[in-house]
Amino acid sequence: MAGGTDTVRSAVGWWLPSLGPVPTQAIDLVRIAGGAYLVDRLSGRPSAFTRRLHLTVEVADPEPWEGEAIDQLAQLLFWLTGDTWELQLVQDPTTPNDPIAGPSGGADSVALLSGGLDSYLGALHLLATLDEEPLFVGHYDTATAVRRAQNTVHSWLEEAHTPPPSYTQIEFTQVDDKKESSSRSRSLLFLALGTAVATSRGASKLFVPENGFTSLNLPLHPNRAGALSTRSTHPETFYRVNLLLQSLNLSLAVTNPFATFTKGEEMRLVADSHPPGGWDRIAGLTVSCSKLDGARIKGGNSTLNCGLCYACVTRRGAFIAAGVNDSTSYLSDGLTGNARLELLERRYSDRAAISYATTRGIDDDVIDAGTWPPDADLDEISDLARRGLAELGKVTLI
Repeated sequence: MAGGTDTVRSAVGWWLPSLGPVPTQAIDLVRIAGGAYLVDRLSGRPSAFTRRLHLTVEVADPEPWEGEAIDQLAQLLFWLTGDTWELQLVQDPTTPNDPIAGPSGGADSVALLSGGLDSYLGALHLLATLDEEPLFVGHYDTATAVRRAQNTVHSWLEEAHTPPPSYTQIEFTQVDDKKESSSRSRSLLFLALGTAVATSRGASKLFVPENGFTSLNLPLHPNRAGALSTRSTHPETFYRVNLLLQSLNLSLAVTNPFATFTKGEEMRLVADSHPPGGWDRIAGLTVSCSKLDGARIKGGNSTLNCGLCYACVTRRGAFIAAGVNDSTSYLSDGLTGNARLELLERRYSDRAAISYATTRGIDDDVIDAGTWPPDADLDEISDLARRGLAELGKVTLI
């Protein structure tokens, strides 16, 4: 895998030597998550929507996966992608290379840095509140805008903090043309890479910052089975991931520091913590857009946040609710005439669902019928949903 194969480009290596002494369970989790990501992206989705996917992976040690772990992982993939997964693990006949010297020293925690607004705010929050700086990990694939945002955020964090925080950026990209437009399995790959870095450094916590409202993945309209987001950071996802890590005897807890906050609330929290000057300008350079399809519109740009998809409306509402200047260059602000009309048409489904939800709210019965961890407080979830919808309602959708 180092350098790439016919289907993937990555410099991380089959045994993850560049990350240091990674436990075999974590190495194998990355292999399986990487394989699932490729199968997900390279397998077409039929009209019935649900796919039956088979994945065979060579692993360093199949024994830890026997019993609960392999079933937990298959169920986690089903939860994330909506597909039925059959996983077969076989013994890798090769032997590991000697670990390449990675970053020296241990760490208390690792945090994912995706190039998005939530992870950026999470970095600022963690740097301001933790006794020891976390190590940051970023994953990128073919999305130029995401890589650019990650580099921008990392460069600014280096300049604004002394000593500069440690950052590991990992490429994992499918080479062949994708046949599936969504990338619901990407989150598992990102979590697996974070787990590998964390366990190689002896960290006990892996922070995955995402606003709690978006994480709920609630349906905004009765005709939708889910929201216009994914289950990447849903409370049930973290619950299942932590169960899997326990089954694999990996002493690591995955947690979302913003699980009880809306996007606007987390931004206000950061603003009130007196972050380094210029933080709000960098916030405007992060990427939230779930579409990034501006190049398909005359005069458009695929690297800009579109401004009208669900993720962008959530972003815009957060700036307004937090009272922070939004310097983001939105595609919707730069288009005129027929080009703008085309964007409005492309975002009709998102805008209609948001308008419906902000007008009528989300019924408590929908929340009650959802899948939640055993310790979930449904009253708190309902209140979080109400506050999140209030932020969406602050945004003009035309």
